Amino acid sequence: MNASVDGQIALVTGSTRGIGRAIAGKLAAGGAKVAVHGRDDNEPAEALPPGSHLFKADLADASATVGLVQAVEAALGPPDILVLNASIEFRQTWQTLTEEAMLAQAEVNLYSTMRLIRAVLPGMIARGRGRVIAIGTVQEYRPNDVHIFYAGTKVAQTNIILNLARNTREPDVTFNVVQPGAILTDRNRAVLADADFRKRVEDKIPLGRIGDAQDCAGIVAFLCSPEASYINGAVLSVDGGMHL
Repeated sequence: MNASVDGQIALVTGSTRGIGRAIAGKLAAGGAKVAVHGRDDNEPAEALPPGSHLFKADLADASATVGLVQAVEAALGPPDILVLNASIEFRQTWQTLTEEAMLAQAEVNLYSTMRLIRAVLPGMIARGRGRVIAIGTVQEYRPNDVHIFYAGTKVAQTNIILNLARNTREPDVTFNVVQPGAILTDRNRAVLADADFRKRVEDKIPLGRIGDAQDCAGIVAFLCSPEASYINGAVLSVDGGMHL
């Protein structure tokens, strides 16, 4: 498989760590100029992929979200690849879910998706090539009670991507979704450190093990490559079979 993205400009949101960092590194290794995105000065900026550039923006802020694309365009050029990886989640049941948590998750997980797409898609269409990939979640199939609103926002995000895949109708502008399962990242490292909890998670996975961020990076890089130009509207699970 040749997942070359040589010369492409990629914006990967939420890519200073975890799955986003792995994706950014894979795209950079394939020859892309990568815009690494973090929310604020508390995000780690060390060890960025060679040739990548760091941009900061709070995706809960509509103007900052549009400003992110403008900053990338000014520094690198208009994005050919948009990877919608940034998301936030709160561990709250329906009984404990707060208005603040609902608003924050809706802004970052859902509204910023549409804002970013509206900012980059016209250019992709004009140039005749583009890749939009949303990073979803296995919770779209197997939601748990402490992520009720988070899972709902990700289902809505996937619906947006599939709507665009069906209706954009450009020969080389594609829209796909990659849905990770239980992946060891900074976000869930603490809960997975509990041996009993980790065992319960692993028991739900046919492969019987937790995934790594690199497990997601390769499939995203492939979807961005010329070899994947006829893959449109796909929803690909990277979860060891957890969705089954």
